Amino acid sequence: MPDLLIEIGCEELPSSACREAILQAPGLMSDALSALHLSGGDPVAWVAPRRIAVFVADVPARQSGEAMAVRGPAATAAFGEDGAPTKAGEGFARGQGVAVADLVTRPDAESGRDFVWFDRPGEDSALVDLVPEIARRVLEGLRFGKTMRWGDGTGLRFSRPVRWITAKVGSETCTFDVAGVPASGVTRGHRFLGGPVEVSDAGSYLEQLRGSAVLADHLERRATITDGLDAAAAAAGGAWSDPAHKLEEVVHLVEWPSVITGSIAGDHLRLPERVLVTAMQSHQRYMPVSAADGTLMPIFLAVSNGDPAHADIIVRGNEGVLDARLQDAAFSYDRDVASGLDNLNARLDDIVFHARLGTLAQKRDRLVAGVGDLAEAAGVDASIRSTAESAASLAKVDQGAILVAEFSELQGFAASHYAGLAGRDEATCVAIAEQYLPEGPDSPSPSTAAGALLALAEKVDNLSGAFLIGEIPSGSKDPYGLRRAAAGFVRLALERGWDLLPAQIFPASFARLRSQGADLVLDDHAALAELESFMADRLAYHLGQEGVAGDAVRAAIAAAPGGLAITASWARALDAQRADADLARAATAATRCRRIVAGSESGLTGFVSAGDPDEDALGVALDAAEPAIAAARDAGDPDAAIAAAAALAPPVDAFFEAVMVNAEDPADRDRRHALVRRAESAYAGVADFTVLVIAAGGD
Repeated sequence: MPDLLIEIGCEELPSSACREAILQAPGLMSDALSALHLSGGDPVAWVAPRRIAVFVADVPARQSGEAMAVRGPAATAAFGEDGAPTKAGEGFARGQGVAVADLVTRPDAESGRDFVWFDRPGEDSALVDLVPEIARRVLEGLRFGKTMRWGDGTGLRFSRPVRWITAKVGSETCTFDVAGVPASGVTRGHRFLGGPVEVSDAGSYLEQLRGSAVLADHLERRATITDGLDAAAAAAGGAWSDPAHKLEEVVHLVEWPSVITGSIAGDHLRLPERVLVTAMQSHQRYMPVSAADGTLMPIFLAVSNGDPAHADIIVRGNEGVLDARLQDAAFSYDRDVASGLDNLNARLDDIVFHARLGTLAQKRDRLVAGVGDLAEAAGVDASIRSTAESAASLAKVDQGAILVAEFSELQGFAASHYAGLAGRDEATCVAIAEQYLPEGPDSPSPSTAAGALLALAEKVDNLSGAFLIGEIPSGSKDPYGLRRAAAGFVRLALERGWDLLPAQIFPASFARLRSQGADLVLDDHAALAELESFMADRLAYHLGQEGVAGDAVRAAIAAAPGGLAITASWARALDAQRADADLARAATAATRCRRIVAGSESGLTGFVSAGDPDEDALGVALDAAEPAIAAARDAGDPDAAIAAAAALAPPVDAFFEAVMVNAEDPADRDRRHALVRRAESAYAGVADFTVLVIAAGGD
């Protein structure tokens, strides 16, 4: 059986598009083959800046479609009493591309009723004749973050204009066109080092392109690059690193990679190491090299897509580019240092944070106050609070710095560094540097309690301001990174074990914004409701990553046992015990109570004994359960609360078996409804058992 190759050649793709194609192309090829009743090996994608290729080994040379019976309308609807076809019958025949005479009438196996059918024979097309449809499905199926229209006016969108298509079934070339681009057996080698390549057969594609200075396989390209970086770093007596994670981007920027080593001018080495590395990586995608003792060496490694024979010229060019970048950095750094910390801080009065939320100076002042609120809520000692407040007062000094205007990645670090130069203590400087952490799920958290307080205050202020001005994330729209901020808040609270309650934290933040005259849209009540729901979703997601089921999280949130840390422990306990028979019994009893309370018209809220022994038995049980649940909630002990709920289930069950709750006598009915309402309230303090899915083993 022949191999199948389809290559989409295009203008240079951005690295993000390359990564998307790697993820999507194999699945699209597999779906296309299945839709056409074809099989084969697992599709493999090979992606480079100028090409997206998909290869499948051992595809049948002909289609293997099975015959199938297509059911149409009922016979009585397809034909009139005179046997003539109706519009329904004619329409079904037309839809199948056949004449009415080709239809047959026979009973349906399930209903026994007569229907009209078309017995479609098995398809038997050659693979080469199906390649145009396969290529179209793959090309049109690829989705990219940003696209453009191209081609012959069909409206087809792609990341970059498609320039050629190469299609081979074994050694046979498939000729067709997609959106005006003709397919052939010719691909293109390296833009400067290669030329047109006539692909002899699908299996030789990689090797033939390699002969034209193209490593089409991105995995091979990555290995070549890392091997080259390892060798170059070792030759220099050091080890390379990639702190900004630029390697994957570099892999998709070159087709014929070679590693070069350049030098950093000595006068630039006086700059902070973080500045040097940022200039190397963020702008130029160079890799820094460190000596055995961890110090930065005066060299950099770069990945070239040019001719290795001219490496000396390429090196000089890259050295010149980096030197210019570092000259800019040095100028900015020196100006900032000369300005001094106080002047940098004073500039914040004239820098707008947000048109509706005031200046950066106002944000700084909110952070100082916010850190204090959070420190009190978290119960940290006075020294930690003092450090965090000191850090908050200087947290934004780099927003008016020239260096950060040039290198935005240095915000936080620059403020910390300048504070250190001004003599601030190390703990304050560390907290300043950690104010934006964590920046994502794979980002580290602040290493200090003071840093965590400042990071939390930053997130609270951003969330409060955005929600009050109505900038609430919807769908994929989240321009201010609020989901990331909320996720970071949840993560920090849980990691630190700080039982922070959004309903207590955010109103104080709202008040600070209003006191500063911020131009707000929502009232506090509406904003808080939106924020609580938003934070609950983030908590559910965080716990879901731990393996805690969403229903357990919802059940715990509804019980409102405390702040984030306690609610998380509550959800974990409910999830762990869902298979327990006692919990299952409690859930059944709680659900029954909830149903009766929901349908109750009684206005009686308190139970007064009338001497009924069955009623009094439940009252005694509630007298024991209610303080036990309250004590468990106060102690943040979910296991004790669940145990108290489980102990209440037998008396509740016995009550329902012994009495008619909806008694005819209004006094009896009201009294019993009041008891059930008490029981439902007690259960609600443990969990919303109506949303908790109990495992089958708990019955």
